[in-house]
Amino acid sequence: MTKKIIIVSILILIIAVTGVMLWNRLHINQKEGQKELVLYCGAGIRTGAAAVIDAFAVKNNVRIIPTYEGSGQSLGKISAGAGGDLFMPGAELYVEKAIEKGLAGGETKKTVAYFIPVLFIQKGNPKSILTLQDLKKNGIRVGIGDERSAAVGKTTMDILKKNGIAYDDVAKNVVYKSGTADELGVAIQMRTVDVVVIWDVNARYFSQHGEIIQIPPDQNIPSLIPIVILKSTRYPQEAKEFVDFATSSEGKKIMTDHGFTISYPEEKAGN
Repeated sequence: MTKKIIIVSILILIIAVTGVMLWNRLHINQKEGQKELVLYCGAGIRTGAAAVIDAFAVKNNVRIIPTYEGSGQSLGKISAGAGGDLFMPGAELYVEKAIEKGLAGGETKKTVAYFIPVLFIQKGNPKSILTLQDLKKNGIRVGIGDERSAAVGKTTMDILKKNGIAYDDVAKNVVYKSGTADELGVAIQMRTVDVVVIWDVNARYFSQHGEIIQIPPDQNIPSLIPIVILKSTRYPQEAKEFVDFATSSEGKKIMTDHGFTISYPEEKAGN
């Protein structure tokens, strides 16, 4: 009996110490009186979002804690009651779903930037890939985002449909489906695919490993990057301040500096 008591006591002590260590790890960089906000952020937005977060932190005693992952994965967590303060996915669809489910306030939604889908191929274009139609060619290894979890995957499906390309004709060549846009760039880097459909900013990040082929505007579907405040936020005022900063001229300049498009492509063309 004594041994059991000792063992149970030791286990309780271990759990307590582990809990303290975990709390310290999560709050090690927290300043006194600093509020912490969780931002669910699409993985493909990481480079720009991280810079915006850093710039915001310089001016505000608020710590933004980002979770970079597939937009569908984030929406699943939010829907399951994971809490959080802000949601910035790679496509408007996910924010609209959050609003429909009563998880976010529609009046708080703003536009941060845009993703432009491109074809990203191996250096030297050994498979002579030039257009979307080439995704159907025999012997082409294609990588796309998983439409169930990645915004780039859902947009890819919409682009194929827009151009009259049946997914079944492309599916025979699909050797990889990713959970995030960055993983598609890695697939090109590892030479496990010949071509991927990926966001422009992510393709540029992996430019030393591949080449970009632009999709003509009339065949393409740019994806709006929105941000919205979740109804589960504990700090609505601070959340609003971050949204305002991210969509301000300063925030948009930071996104531009990291390769993001901040105005709708048709507007840039004067249409």
